[in-house]
Amino acid sequence: MRIILTTLCIAFLVFPSCCFSAVKQPLSGLQADADVLSMIEQVSYSLVFDYHDSLMSFGPRYTGSENCENAGQWIYDTFKDMGVDVSFHEWNYDGFSSRNIVATLPGTDPDSTAQIIMSAHYDCTPDSLGADDDASGVAGVMAAASIMKNYSFNHTIKFIAFSGEEVGTYGSFCYARDAYVNGDNIYAVINLDMIGWANSTEGGNLLRFHCPERSWWIGKYSQEIAEAYYPFTNLSVETRPNYIGADHQPFIDYGFDGVWIAHHDGYSWSNSPDDTPDHLNWTYQVKATKALLAIVAEFANKTIPIQVRFTSPQEGKGYLNNRPLVPLNLGKQWYKGLRGITVILGRPTVSVNIETDDPIEHVIYCIDGNFIITLDTAPYDWKIQGKHYPLYGKHTLQVYAYTENGDVSVDQMDIWIITGSCQYGR
Repeated sequence: MRIILTTLCIAFLVFPSCCFSAVKQPLSGLQADADVLSMIEQVSYSLVFDYHDSLMSFGPRYTGSENCENAGQWIYDTFKDMGVDVSFHEWNYDGFSSRNIVATLPGTDPDSTAQIIMSAHYDCTPDSLGADDDASGVAGVMAAASIMKNYSFNHTIKFIAFSGEEVGTYGSFCYARDAYVNGDNIYAVINLDMIGWANSTEGGNLLRFHCPERSWWIGKYSQEIAEAYYPFTNLSVETRPNYIGADHQPFIDYGFDGVWIAHHDGYSWSNSPDDTPDHLNWTYQVKATKALLAIVAEFANKTIPIQVRFTSPQEGKGYLNNRPLVPLNLGKQWYKGLRGITVILGRPTVSVNIETDDPIEHVIYCIDGNFIITLDTAPYDWKIQGKHYPLYGKHTLQVYAYTENGDVSVDQMDIWIITGSCQYGR
């Protein structure tokens, strides 16, 4: 194990732009867990169908409509009847008002603040029932919660049904923004969006994880989990490039890791009156629910030897040197990648928080994947600057924290900056 992790560290120094998939890539050889097998055996057609059928009874669930409001109340009441802690997360944005429903299964490890989110969106377009997009995901989340509530996990699991996805991912944006401000430690977002369709042999055995670069490790680890449980689910995971127009993306924008999950085969009825239950493949839906339950369960019990997170500058604010000026309201421009961006004039001090029980070997800062500086002693603060040239425009700030045991954690932040300072002037 030491040799492999040392090799990854060398790969970072030689090929820094490849680090995000390398440093967090878990080792192979994962074995199926008896408790997780017990959970997935409880996933049945009737369980998933009943949750889906109940959501269908509310008709089209456009955000802000009475149907959407009533559907959200039903989801809340159903979580409450399960005996899990549930709350509304109310949001208002760009003329829309609605509620996310958040059911929480607290972790049992008193030293862990990590949260695993399993999410889907319960809203749909005005003329659609949203049977696949995304009642299929909501049914999967609710079925998983109804089973997993009877088990214990190291880290906290939040089962979230978002509204506002079809109008601009506003519900998840407001939630991610608020979670960031509150200091939540969201370790991984597993976002289910369209898991009810397959019409080919290949598609019937595959589930797609669309992974941003920083979250590629989630897809790789999920592949290993799916492989371990394949004899019991008959479903594998394939990793794909990111898709920004879904509920995982606001979490990415605010510095968390997450993936968008959908079936392999194309579905021509999405966001139309033809997105109806009779088009779903229930065999596939049940398989997908089983596989995703196993993945979330394994993440919730995963050992997390080290975590590093930026504490300053903060996501989504404007700065003059070290002085935060105003929060930036750029949530409408989700398709431009501006949500959560930090705008900087000058040269602020970058600070990080590192959670680990092991001695820290060093911390490395990068700009756009390119090495800038290594810090060997605490505090691991650094005044931001370019390497050979001053920084101007949009960049990605990255930090890597290494323990003496060879474990690595990474965080990154999108910044728009003008600073006249560089390490080596020309």
